[in-house]
Amino acid sequence: MFTALVLGEYSVGFDVARLLGLEVVTVHEKEFPDDELYVRILEPDKVKSKNTIIFSTLYPRQERALLKTLLAVDAAKRAGTHEVIAVIPYLAYARQDKLFLPGEPISANLIIELLESTGVSRLVTVDVHSLRVLESLTGRALNVMVSDLLVERALNYLVDPLIVAPDKGAHERACYAARTHGLKCDYLIKQRNRVTGEVSYTPREISVSNRDIVLVDDIISTGGTVAEATRILIAQGARRVIVAATHGLLVGDAIKKLEEAGVYRVLLANTLNVKHAHPLVEYVDISPRLADELKKFLGL
Repeated sequence: MFTALVLGEYSVGFDVARLLGLEVVTVHEKEFPDDELYVRILEPDKVKSKNTIIFSTLYPRQERALLKTLLAVDAAKRAGTHEVIAVIPYLAYARQDKLFLPGEPISANLIIELLESTGVSRLVTVDVHSLRVLESLTGRALNVMVSDLLVERALNYLVDPLIVAPDKGAHERACYAARTHGLKCDYLIKQRNRVTGEVSYTPREISVSNRDIVLVDDIISTGGTVAEATRILIAQGARRVIVAATHGLLVGDAIKKLEEAGVYRVLLANTLNVKHAHPLVEYVDISPRLADELKKFLGL
């Protein structure tokens, strides 16, 4: 028997639970005057001896969202739940999945260790930055890919687009989406200064002249990388560029950067607990895909 907890009023969690026919047990959340967090399962008997699915997402306020998730896991275990399955569409800190410079932590591994040591036995995420992150989990993990859904939406606007990754690391994600729709894919060559974080591109001749482009990536943070990639593609003759990114953090003036670079539209999945109201930005609902994949993963 499965039951569900949804943290932070995350709408995707409620939608997926409804699609799966799961009862959602109410969680009371609050912050004390000194900013410490409090979490309480209001009907703990409803998770006792059950398999409890906790829906959470780690943005915005990543550290607090993570701590709230850990508190909910601990509360469920203390209430006697049989198993905790964490469904975390956006897994924060996943980009630090290895040592880039001496003296760094591997933040992604630490997040996994914290979840597991608190009581998570299975983890489900969406378009994780690197599958290497999930390899440190002792239990089973599922990475749900949704880039094809974003490209499907892009086809409402573009004709026979070329799917392009902003770097070689995102190439497989872009090609997965391209194959699903019978399209071709390619990638740009990116360099990142690991000290300053600045990104530059080496010109690479790909056939984009007078073609529509879908630029596929997993995360847009400040928008600098995608904006620069868009400029290069337009300079090489691209007609229109649509950006399709799973996790749209859009920090600071990211949307302005994308507008100024000439991006035609930004398509995002609703993996975060925040939405940006802007004419350039459009959201694609991942709830049906996530529900279908969870059904198979959990044998529901």
